[in-house]
Amino acid sequence: MKLLKIEKVNKNYASGEKTLHVLKNIDFCLNKGDFISLMGPSGSGKSTLLNIMGTMDFPSSGSIHLLNTNLTKLNENELSEYRLKHFGFIYQFHYLLPEFTILENVAIPAMLLGKTKKESFKLAEELMEFLNISQRGHHYPSEISGGEKQRAAIGRALINKPDILLADEPTGNLDHETGQRVLKLFRKIHNDFGQTLFIVTHDEEVSKIALKRLNLIEGKLS
Repeated sequence: MKLLKIEKVNKNYASGEKTLHVLKNIDFCLNKGDFISLMGPSGSGKSTLLNIMGTMDFPSSGSIHLLNTNLTKLNENELSEYRLKHFGFIYQFHYLLPEFTILENVAIPAMLLGKTKKESFKLAEELMEFLNISQRGHHYPSEISGGEKQRAAIGRALINKPDILLADEPTGNLDHETGQRVLKLFRKIHNDFGQTLFIVTHDEEVSKIALKRLNLIEGKLS
């Protein structure tokens, strides 16, 4: 089943009197159940492509379709709701809210989608059990380790059962051993949930966990 289709996507930035062509006629399909890594050197446009896929940025030209909806035609309010329902985001830094507990951080997207606090906390607790951080529910982000913070961020990204999980250098802030545990967790999420994953990385070792690897070189996919 085809989830996401990108057609003729270009992304340009003005740089003084010149135009910087970051993405060049990108054509790409993401199918349900795919587990794909995107490799490329720093500055190659990997994060730009991921943000465009997740509607956090807009292409200069081209179209993006998710489940037959043209995302480039939606307004900002519609896009915000679409992101909440259909995408999960994991970044190099966890971006947990320091004033909320880990349980609350994981549950927030479910409450934003309209679920009650009780329903949201139940879902969060189930995910935290799966992620092996249930014992950290009433701690605050400053009280737990970097690996636990990233697992909480993964739980937050998964709670609304997104069609696509997008990860940008998800182990970049972790030591090697902790990073390996997070990578094993991605495999488990894919195997146990059938979750569609798209991971951006410049790390060869990280890219190997995916079932398929793409490369972005000079703005073009290969």
